[in-house]
Amino acid sequence: MDLKANWRVILSVSLIFMIYVLASIMMYDPDTVEKFEQMLALFPDGMIKALGFDTLGADLNGYLSHYLYGFIAIIFPLIYVILIANKLIAKHVDSGSMAYLLTTPTTRVTVAVTQAVFHVFGLVLIFVIDLGVLIVLSSVKFPGSLKLTGFLSLNLVTIMTLTVAGGIAFLFSCVCNDSKNSLAYGAGIPTAFFVFKMISEISGKLEGFKYVTVFSLIDIDKILADPFWGVGIALILFSSSIVLYGAGVVVFNRKSLAI
Repeated sequence: MDLKANWRVILSVSLIFMIYVLASIMMYDPDTVEKFEQMLALFPDGMIKALGFDTLGADLNGYLSHYLYGFIAIIFPLIYVILIANKLIAKHVDSGSMAYLLTTPTTRVTVAVTQAVFHVFGLVLIFVIDLGVLIVLSSVKFPGSLKLTGFLSLNLVTIMTLTVAGGIAFLFSCVCNDSKNSLAYGAGIPTAFFVFKMISEISGKLEGFKYVTVFSLIDIDKILADPFWGVGIALILFSSSIVLYGAGVVVFNRKSLAI
């Protein structure tokens, strides 16, 4: 049901993400990265740091990682998890269609778990599509330059971090009976986390904000230097997301609905 209703959102986010993937690969030239950084230096220093463009790296891994995973690979999938989470539960309750669905033999737990699985599936699908394109094009244009271990670890941490954000949005979609409150909390908290991440990177004086946002765990340089550290962080994030989605299922199963 939800794949048919929301495939346009998944496709749109994938295509927008892919435009940046294609642009990043086509623009990369080991001999001109320094000139590109000089061009970026024309922009306000705080903005460049907030977007993660302050250090692009000399090799393909560093360049693609900082160009894409400091901002682009987070913000567009984040829009997906926020918008879709609200549609999965709260919007159905708000419109009354959930009451109709629950008059069938389908249990609340089945409905909630199915919606949660779809939510995560859509997020993973976005990354699989765009990461697949990135790996193929990089292999064709720059054979052997992309070090997959570190890059895949970075993607795993990014996906799991966004899954935690998605779990927060899903939880409030299950808690709230109307779309307005679901979006207020389910979108507000993950968005605040992302804003805190950007603020923490503007200057050393604001670095403390990184301790109040899950997005600070996407430490690009540390993950690329130690991919197994990234896997460990991803496992912690995965466990956290299970708790959040599980809490959403429990709340939805126990809440009072006018059916």
